[in-house]
Amino acid sequence: MARTRGEANRALYRARILLEAWERMRGDGRHSDAALIDAFLPASREQLRTAYGWFLLSLAGIEDSTRLPRPQSTDELPAPDPGKALSPEIAEFAQLEKGGWLAQMLADEVEASASFPHGGAAARGGLLVSDREPLGYPVVVTWADALAAIMARMDDSLSEC
Repeated sequence: MARTRGEANRALYRARILLEAWERMRGDGRHSDAALIDAFLPASREQLRTAYGWFLLSLAGIEDSTRLPRPQSTDELPAPDPGKALSPEIAEFAQLEKGGWLAQMLADEVEASASFPHGGAAARGGLLVSDREPLGYPVVVTWADALAAIMARMDDSLSEC
């Protein structure tokens, strides 16, 4: 397995560990949802973003990850060599970055649960507090599941080539 793909897997695994801990702590009832979101949302989201960046490098065929910083989006990947088209996998991710779960996961500001008081720790941490779409454990699990599924699907299609 390529180094960049291995790094993507490790980051996804770390995100799963954080989500398991978050789920356990939600169940024990000793902490408020707001406190758990404040504790786990930034860390789990960062691990998912890290996994995504490493996977993009893998899709771009970049195995020497020391050559450039880990991208946060398809826009940060080097352009394909002259005469080569953008891979369908990278094109698919570019489309997903424009809306939906991936765009939300990659956004510089994410909407946290409305249970945070405005101006609290979440707002100071760069999280946009809103009462429109609460962001918490279920949403982050959806991100992790969707990212894992698309990575597996793309791996399968690439291995058939």
